[in-house]
Amino acid sequence: MDGTARVLRPGRMTTREGGLRFQVLGSVAVHRGDSPTRLPSTVARRVLTALMLSPGDVLSTSRLARAVWGSCGPATASNQVRKAVAQLRQAIPGAGDYLLTDGPNYRLNVGAAESDLVEFHQRRLRIRKLTEGGADEALVIQELQTALSLFRGRVAADVIDDDDPENGLIRSGARVVEERRLAVQKELITLRLRSSPPSLVIGDLRDLVAQHPLAEDLRAQLVLALSLSGRQADALAEYAEIRTLLRDELGIDPDHSLTQVHEAVLRGDAFAYLWAGTPLRYDEQHTSAGQDTSRRHTTPRAQEAPVRAPCTLPHGLTDFVGRREEVDTLLRTAQACSRGSGPLLICVDGMGGIGKTALALHAAHRLAQDYPDGQFYVDLHGFSPCERPRDPAEVLPVLLRSLGTEAARIPADLDSQAAMWRALLADSRVLLLLDNAASEAQIAPLLPPGNGSLTLITSRRRLYGLDGAEPCPVSRMSAGDAHALIERLLGDELDPDATERLIAHCGGLPLALRLAAAKLHSRPAWTLSHLVERLGDVRGRTSEFQAGDRSVRSMLQPSFDALTEAQRRALCVLALVPDASMDTYEAAALLGTSPTEAEQLLEGLLDVNLLEQPGIGSYSLHGLVAGATAGMAECEQLLRSGERRSALRRLLAYHLAVSTRSCLLLGRPDDGTGAGHDTGLHLPEINSRKEATGICERESPAMLAVLCRSRHEEFFGPAAQLARNLRFVLGADGCHGLDDEENGGEHEGGATVPGGTEAYRAELLGLAADCRRTGLLEQSATLTATVLSPAVPRGTRWGEPVP
Repeated sequence: MDGTARVLRPGRMTTREGGLRFQVLGSVAVHRGDSPTRLPSTVARRVLTALMLSPGDVLSTSRLARAVWGSCGPATASNQVRKAVAQLRQAIPGAGDYLLTDGPNYRLNVGAAESDLVEFHQRRLRIRKLTEGGADEALVIQELQTALSLFRGRVAADVIDDDDPENGLIRSGARVVEERRLAVQKELITLRLRSSPPSLVIGDLRDLVAQHPLAEDLRAQLVLALSLSGRQADALAEYAEIRTLLRDELGIDPDHSLTQVHEAVLRGDAFAYLWAGTPLRYDEQHTSAGQDTSRRHTTPRAQEAPVRAPCTLPHGLTDFVGRREEVDTLLRTAQACSRGSGPLLICVDGMGGIGKTALALHAAHRLAQDYPDGQFYVDLHGFSPCERPRDPAEVLPVLLRSLGTEAARIPADLDSQAAMWRALLADSRVLLLLDNAASEAQIAPLLPPGNGSLTLITSRRRLYGLDGAEPCPVSRMSAGDAHALIERLLGDELDPDATERLIAHCGGLPLALRLAAAKLHSRPAWTLSHLVERLGDVRGRTSEFQAGDRSVRSMLQPSFDALTEAQRRALCVLALVPDASMDTYEAAALLGTSPTEAEQLLEGLLDVNLLEQPGIGSYSLHGLVAGATAGMAECEQLLRSGERRSALRRLLAYHLAVSTRSCLLLGRPDDGTGAGHDTGLHLPEINSRKEATGICERESPAMLAVLCRSRHEEFFGPAAQLARNLRFVLGADGCHGLDDEENGGEHEGGATVPGGTEAYRAELLGLAADCRRTGLLEQSATLTATVLSPAVPRGTRWGEPVP
């Protein structure tokens, strides 16, 4: 900016007599006193430039080599860098006092007297302190002009002019300094607009606009200066030009601040806007008192209104309810860690549709006031239907644009973009919400650097690879929260029984509750009871949870697509026994693997939140996940291949072996009918009565599910034996003895004769009676309904009429 380059340089720091002065704010040069020194070679010049752009930082030889040759350096690059440093020390007298070796690395140890860049940084800090302390504007203007006078042209101009565009390290470092220079120029323009005739600033502003044609804040200042100089037509023409340019180049409209300046010019309020930051309303009291009724503004305020920080957070849900524990955890973690050093990361993870985004947005709006320098939101499309995960190189330009950086100044390579993003936020406290992340690699370049900044991340994966991240897992919605959400969506005059059944069918998934409510709203003739009746069909339950383009199945599909082939097969097999918790031994039997391999598969599915973990070593599949899994092509293949039958046979054999071993430990004589001698089975250690009772209690849900499924595959004999074992365990636990007449079985030596459907039915009815006695009413009803239901052909699809 020519107007600022011609001013005097009060308070300018000078080089110590006979000392060195490293200059990079223009062409690269080193002066000894008043005399320039000769730099020995192109490689040495580039090495020195990289060090001058990072004063005091330790740079490795590999990084310096990248600054010289980019990614295509020669094999001898490191040696050439060391040779270049030696040449610099020899060619520049006294350089050894500043150009230091730090192990295998190098750094330039300079202060404000020896480096124009260090002096510029120190003056920027002084200007900030003066501004925050309410110093006189004339003094601030003088300091701004002095800081800008350090520039002799573009940063490292002669080196960058010869730079390979693909080699961006020096170019990106220079660009960061230029961004800071531009910020100082803008601040100076604002103060000069207030303290001197606006016409004196127009020329400098036109120079800056020519360099940054898409910078909306510079255009806003130019429009304001033209209007204040009485050139209304030129001001409006300038606004029309930038609006057309933004639409043609970027496909966007002018931002809010530029639009406000335009409106102020149209109303004749440019002077008021200059002082207030927004157009002032007319003084209605003066007008009503009979004073001048022309369009006047009130007296401008003496101080500038604070600039509003950028905020791109979407609106939170207006009907957000519940999640008090998770919200309190998020707020408490953020507030406790905000007092520490470095940025804070909180990872909100959970299965698709569990409400991660709603929770994170709700917390972000609650926390926004603690992050005054901006609040930002980006959807990373990690698990979005029909969308690929967004690359960080696509996201960073969006974030930089939200900070006011014009598109023409945003570098093309990821490293340079990340460097600019970190440089612009180095001293800021911001909140960044990264929604729907796929991996740690997608997140790392986007993290803000400032102490006290907060990054909220939502993902279906558990992102353990981010150092210092605080986990915040989101699980099923509690019954109380689900009730509150249903009442908010459908009103409070609902059939209590139908409401309970709807909540049970939705399995604590907020998305399912919302889709069920949307389905009711779109079908005025339906009642809640009718919808619940339709949801009772396990086969079609997931298809009922659909409204427009949103559905439970489409929400879960990206999670399925991200699985490996082995994980997809495991998920299909696990869906044969939905809603039943199992350990690694049960899973190994069902999957036909070792417990170690089964645990690896289960943990992989747990990491992407397609499995839940009710306790240590225990895993369960959400009913809606099981229903959506049934629609996968792999499940159809599983049915056709006969693998389902083999998997259920293995699991039945495992449970039979475990229950038989438990019965022997609990005192039942060995009647010779025990199973579990299959050498292919992996069995846990069961050595005491306590262990025997405990394992049967833990595995009873899966055992009952297998008993019911056995009817489909006609495994009547082993299933009858398993049911008899469970009855003995219940009896050994202090329950009533079994009544032969009630159970309808034929006995020999206290054991039912195995084999055939009648023995299977009799044992299930007996087990149902035992469950009823012990208060397990739901299990009793399920077993009874299984016995009384019509015969089902072998190989029936999963989910077809099984109670």
